[in-house]
Amino acid sequence: MLRKIAITILLIRSLFAANAQFNPDSLQTNTVQSDTVNTEYLQTETVRNDTINPQIDSAFIKRQEFIRDSILAREKFVRDSILAREQFVRDSILAREKFVRDSLYKRKLILDSVSFLKKELPRLLDATLKAVNEAIVIKSKDVYIIGDSMLSDFKYSVLAQNLSSPYAPWRSKVSLSENDIRVTVDTINKVITNFKAGKKHYKFYYKHGSKVAVIQRRSSIITKKNINYYKVPVDSLVFDENNRVKLIKSYNHYFEATKNYKKGASLYFDIVKIKKLAYFSDGVLSNYQVITYCDRWSGIKANQQCHKVTYTITRQGRKFTIQERNEPKNRFSDGTFIYEFDNNFDLKKMEFKGADKTLSRTCFVELNEDRHVSRYLYKKNGIIERTLLINYNKDPNADYKYETITCYFEKDRICYFQKNNRTGKSRKRDRLTLKWTAWR
Repeated sequence: MLRKIAITILLIRSLFAANAQFNPDSLQTNTVQSDTVNTEYLQTETVRNDTINPQIDSAFIKRQEFIRDSILAREKFVRDSILAREQFVRDSILAREKFVRDSLYKRKLILDSVSFLKKELPRLLDATLKAVNEAIVIKSKDVYIIGDSMLSDFKYSVLAQNLSSPYAPWRSKVSLSENDIRVTVDTINKVITNFKAGKKHYKFYYKHGSKVAVIQRRSSIITKKNINYYKVPVDSLVFDENNRVKLIKSYNHYFEATKNYKKGASLYFDIVKIKKLAYFSDGVLSNYQVITYCDRWSGIKANQQCHKVTYTITRQGRKFTIQERNEPKNRFSDGTFIYEFDNNFDLKKMEFKGADKTLSRTCFVELNEDRHVSRYLYKKNGIIERTLLINYNKDPNADYKYETITCYFEKDRICYFQKNNRTGKSRKRDRLTLKWTAWR
């Protein structure tokens, strides 16, 4: 059996070998086809791989570049923004520093200017008031700076001999904060050249640190013997070592007046007054002399003295005693004036005793809540002979600010007659019923 199986296997092998010998091309063809197919497949796969991968890589690279560029752009934007912000902050700080520096510099200039005015202006104003004022200016208060750009009012006290004015005639001031105040300063020479306040206009001529100054006042046109003249009042001032004016010489400088009332050629100076002043150690006036010269019609005739008055002042606390002496003599004013002030330096009483002992009069002063005079009481020979009542109108739109009513007293010390000095109307009191009639 086994022998038959072995023979059968040998026969099958022989048949396959013979078939291979007789069909070699088929084996080669199969082999070549197989190799071709494999080669084409490999080439196709290679080509396919070579075609797809570069596209994928390019998109990926572009995406990466876009992301990188976006990041770089964002970083540049942020960096530029930070730099711009830093530059803006630096510029803002520099601008603010410059603004503050300029502001401080301007404030310093203003403060320096105000400080200069605080020191220089009161000296000139005090001298000017003593030159133009008929009342006796006994003292003036210091000017102080409000904030750093304003001056307080220039306040001064006078010994008024005619007590009939409203408000407080012994207490006066020059407001230095009004809108119409104009002060011109020569910053190079450090002097004040002009001062304007309402209708008042003063020009100053002097050198810094000098004890001599000249004041030129507002000019005017006058007529003498049918000839027009251009008159300019001029005051020559001399200061003492404490910068208080001790000598004032007042002149009128006359010029030709043109047809258009303009200033023409200079003609002559006409002396008007000479004032001599002395002071206590605290600056209060102690001696005051006024020499008045007669008016003259031309510059040919020499100036002649017409009148001379000397005031010798003593004081005790708030009480001032003034000895007045006139040349030629004046029995109505030669004598002793006594002024008594309260703690607020408001006048309480003024008393006059004549040098010939024939005249004496006393004026009592009553004040209202505003420290303004509400009533003057005039006493003569020991009896109140009349009073002056002052009513103030606080309405800002009122046609008048105050009105005065004079009351006349008789020997029984009762007022039977009143006169309104503003309206001119008067009224009487019945002596039996003491009732007043209507104002007529």
